Amino acid sequence: MLEKKHVVVVCGYGCHLDTPLKPYLDRIAQFIEKSKPFLIIFCGGATQKKTAHGVTEARLMARYVLSKLSFKPSFVEVEETSYTTFKNINQASKIINRNLAWKDESQITIFCEATRSANIIMLARHFMTEFVDSIDNIKVETDSWERADPFKQVWNLIYNKLALKLPYLAEREQKRRIRRSEFI
Repeated sequence: MLEKKHVVVVCGYGCHLDTPLKPYLDRIAQFIEKSKPFLIIFCGGATQKKTAHGVTEARLMARYVLSKLSFKPSFVEVEETSYTTFKNINQASKIINRNLAWKDESQITIFCEATRSANIIMLARHFMTEFVDSIDNIKVETDSWERADPFKQVWNLIYNKLALKLPYLAEREQKRRIRRSEFI
């Protein structure tokens, strides 16, 4: 039996290191250092264009995490077009598909903010099950710093479930988040 290729997906959450993002990234760097994954994907667009002009979540996270590692990862992808959880996971699945020449041989670990974990699990099971032999090979690692009401994520969970059936909803939310990023 072939060894499973480990893929780590890091979902963004802001473009500033002087926030709870830094301890989150330190934890991710420790995890990557220990697990030495085959492929690392950093996801997140320029979500805070007003306060972090020219910075994307993905690029910021990749630079920081990679600077903390004592080894050079085999493959690193920086996905800078996603502004939503839906797009993070959708785009990550496309990158996995492009980089893996096999099916049912991988293990996927996705990092996200804790309140988004239910969304991540639902979306990963939809977009990434073709890369694993069991949904048990898709893991979600979280950290919690979101101060908004976690119940807000219930709406996002329902919205994303609908967006799986009606893709225009995902595109509409992506456009809304891009517009919103101009003022943050």
